Amino acid sequence: MVTSERPKLGNPKRDSERLQWQLHMVNRLAKENSPYLLQHATNPVDWYPWSEEALRKARDENKPIFLSIGYSSCHWCHVMEKESFVDLETAQLLNANFISIKVDREERPELDEIYMKAVMSLTGSGGWPMSVFLTPELKPFYGGTYFPPVERPGLPSFRRVLMALADLWQNKPDDAKRSAEEVSQALIERTRRSETKQLKGELSVFPLSACYASLERAFDPVYGGFGGAPKFPMPGYLLFLLRYYARTGKERVLEIITKSLRSMALGGIFDQVGGGFHRYSTDSRWLVPHFEKMLYDNALLARVYIEAFQATKDEFHAKTAEKTLSWMLREMRDPNGRGFYSAQDADSPEGEGAYYVWTNEELIENLSEEEVAVVTLQYGITAEGNFEGKNILEVVKSDEDVAKQLGKSTKGIQDLLQSSCEKLLASRSRRNRPLIDDKILTSWNGLAISAFAQAYQVFDKPEYLTAARSTAEFVLQTLFDEGKQRLLRRYRNNEAGIDGSLEDYAFFTQGLIDLYESTFEELWLETAIQLTDLALELFQDKENGGLCSAPKGRNDLIVKVIDGNDGVIPSGNSVMAMNLARLSKITSKPRYREFSEGILRSFWSEIETQPNQYSFMVQTIESLQSQDEIVIVSPEASSKEAHSMLRLVRENYRPNKIVLGIWGSPEQKIFELVPMLKGKTVVRNSATAYVCKNYVCKPPITDIDTLAKMLSTVDKTA
Repeated sequence: MVTSERPKLGNPKRDSERLQWQLHMVNRLAKENSPYLLQHATNPVDWYPWSEEALRKARDENKPIFLSIGYSSCHWCHVMEKESFVDLETAQLLNANFISIKVDREERPELDEIYMKAVMSLTGSGGWPMSVFLTPELKPFYGGTYFPPVERPGLPSFRRVLMALADLWQNKPDDAKRSAEEVSQALIERTRRSETKQLKGELSVFPLSACYASLERAFDPVYGGFGGAPKFPMPGYLLFLLRYYARTGKERVLEIITKSLRSMALGGIFDQVGGGFHRYSTDSRWLVPHFEKMLYDNALLARVYIEAFQATKDEFHAKTAEKTLSWMLREMRDPNGRGFYSAQDADSPEGEGAYYVWTNEELIENLSEEEVAVVTLQYGITAEGNFEGKNILEVVKSDEDVAKQLGKSTKGIQDLLQSSCEKLLASRSRRNRPLIDDKILTSWNGLAISAFAQAYQVFDKPEYLTAARSTAEFVLQTLFDEGKQRLLRRYRNNEAGIDGSLEDYAFFTQGLIDLYESTFEELWLETAIQLTDLALELFQDKENGGLCSAPKGRNDLIVKVIDGNDGVIPSGNSVMAMNLARLSKITSKPRYREFSEGILRSFWSEIETQPNQYSFMVQTIESLQSQDEIVIVSPEASSKEAHSMLRLVRENYRPNKIVLGIWGSPEQKIFELVPMLKGKTVVRNSATAYVCKNYVCKPPITDIDTLAKMLSTVDKTA
């Protein structure tokens, strides 16, 4: 509802009234907790959130719905708001003819998933802002993305679209409904899991080599990464390739990994001053990013660089991971240490990317003469700049080359670079900062928990474990509804809400399993098991196979979405399949393996034909083929020998290993949760390691050199 009377169009005092409208008008979005929805709370559009109230009003008044989907750090969402949604004439068209609903795609991924498929079916492409027009029965009959305020080549103006669709609904409603039925039926067919497409026999490892072949063809040998502009980092591709390298030992695989990881971390897509990756590069060489930063990108990429360090022992990858994690802790952490925010905007008041770029004069103002010389050489600073007259920092010369050119030691150059970045970061913090979307999402925090848990395992830094543990505690205390026994999706301003989707259960459970392997505290494993069992109950589609994106019982979705496609972020089905594979090993419960294989079988046709689009799921195929179990048993938690063994095991890159530990005298309950721990006892009162493969164990080891020798033997399968 709107809390002030609309000014009449054509009034000569319209500009003054427009200002008064913006100052005093508040629509229904003002009561919401999403930063994206709140950005639109003072629009003259009579917005509704996605709610029964809005859907009922559309049915009662027989009006079409204008569904606008976006997110707070979306640049073109901001543009369309400024051009259209704050415009009084446009708002009048919307208010008179449509029920307008605004959705934050990060809060409601299942709606985004359904209507993005519809828009792509209608137009052949998709993106945000997403603009979809629905019948009162929620069936889409027209859609697109950004519409400009005036005609452009190939794009009608937004007002023209509104007038045409209002006329269609009023004068030819059957045409609109016929189109809606066709699109909806296509969506149903697209989401139906046909039994003829599901694998009946044994799982094959063929998709591994097929996925690699597809990625090798897409690899950019000049700049690294895959495909051309716009170029996304694609962590799923890189995690798969790291596993494929561990499996095969092929040097070509390592070349693709190394070229891609170094090019990304040296380019403008990586924030050279403050750490963290921007969302994607607008060019093929990783120079000019779209400047927003997403929590999920950085959590996944931190994990990629951690695993790359394990596989190669190249400190470059370790430093990139730690810079990324430092940015997450510094700029994305709730001040009370309770969780991680969702995103950092690309825009500041001075324009897109202005927060991150530099002029020569700004460098001179902030740095010593010696530091300016080093920064200018390393980052290729020029007077004309490489981005709208300013400089995006990218590494164009190595530390060694800069040292040679300036006649200094490499260590001296590194020290100067560190002091320069500290000064530039301090200076930058005084600029107008991009907005932070400060909602805390369960799923993306699950990815952050995994990243920090794995960082702790590999780098042995307690602050990483503290971050992982405190985030998990916060989610369990705040985002789990004890009464409903349901995981919730979003927390903001002391309020948790929105039923969790499949990815919330999957990503958070993955984080709990990683946290258990970091601490051996049974709480995390027990909770992971409980959430997995709950997810199977809420999301399993026994008819079609796989897991639905939304829990059972929703009556506001026109189709069941069962998606396994992995893009920049993995699908809930992919992560749950891996969780189930890991839990089947840890708990020795065959039913979890059966569920994991069931997910893979339901997507097998797509995995075989488009393996790179299921890169996270393909990783589970290998994991189910063979897995190492390593158990460290210590008479006491403070044993230096046990700690050394654990460090050795964790530094070793065996991506399909399960690492378990028993410290001191554990409670009987852990042996019930993890039967493989039974019989694993200390030998000669010393820390003891058991290295097993598919539950068959080698003799116990009490000598770290013997353990190192055993771990260095890695089976290679061409």
